[in-house]
Amino acid sequence: MLARLPSEEPYDERARERLQVVADRSRPITLARDQTLPLIEPLATMFPEGRLRRGITVAVRGPGSTTLGFALAASASAAGSWVALVGVADANLATAAELGVALERVAVMHPSPAQWSATVAAVIGAFDIVILAPCHRVSASDARRLMARARERGSVLITLMRTPRAWPERVDAELSISTQRWQGLGQGHGNLRARLSRVDMTGRRELARPRQGEFVLPDASGHLACALSER
Repeated sequence: MLARLPSEEPYDERARERLQVVADRSRPITLARDQTLPLIEPLATMFPEGRLRRGITVAVRGPGSTTLGFALAASASAAGSWVALVGVADANLATAAELGVALERVAVMHPSPAQWSATVAAVIGAFDIVILAPCHRVSASDARRLMARARERGSVLITLMRTPRAWPERVDAELSISTQRWQGLGQGHGNLRARLSRVDMTGRRELARPRQGEFVLPDASGHLACALSER
């Protein structure tokens, strides 16, 4: 069952209680030996050991950022992890499902800007993966606090960068998408079915080595596929 939480109504105690119920139900049990989350095969080549380390913050920017955000969460979701979507107004849940996200373990929240930071803080630690799409510029202090909370609680933060400066702090990994061409048009007619995209990743610490991959995002079947090997 897809969980939806209040958006425009006043963020009162009743709303807080509903959020806590979902958070308690989805709270992950993390063993010391399980400090990473799985990735679908095409994206595994971009990350050390082919997995997402718990506690990191990943920024995704460029055309197709929402699709790539779902793809980052797909394998973990299919394996039992819960995913929170906070403020992702353009979320196409059918696309998420095609990529492998288990919608019965997805919670969708649309808090007002005034309550955005408090909502994100509440779900960090309760969900394995938190996908954000800030509709406003997040303050540096809020960004630092949320990233520190994610590191402490073991959640992966995925920030969809709608504007260049939506997230003011340096993240652990940044994936930048550039669309090279669309597929599906033939002889001047047809339907656009998929786009060939280049993804460049930069980061810090163990993610410091720049990586690049080319992907069909998504392919004709709705999945993410490698176009060329990572390099």
